[in-house]
Amino acid sequence: MGKRATDMKYKASGPLADIIGTRAMKRGAVIKKVWNYIKKEDLQGVSGSGDTVKYKRKTYKGGQIIYCCEDPTMKKLCKNKKKISMVQLPVYIEPYLELQD
Repeated sequence: MGKRATDMKYKASGPLADIIGTRAMKRGAVIKKVWNYIKKEDLQGVSGSGDTVKYKRKTYKGGQIIYCCEDPTMKKLCKNKKKISMVQLPVYIEPYLELQD
């Protein structure tokens, strides 16, 4: 029987590895470590700030925003975007993940 997608492990490279390291881990752990970094570096927007990001015809605001321009590693990970919505995060993480056997 094959592995379930949630059991697969990935190794990070590039700017993602600078954030979470290179140890192989499950996708859920990768996302959790990235969010821990975002919170530690205070890159998450604040509710009621009035700042917005549009993505796929939806508007994200406040705590749904990640400010990438304030951190060189996040800026590199997010292709020099100033800010992204939290739902875009997997799009920027994916190119830096390599499936491990």
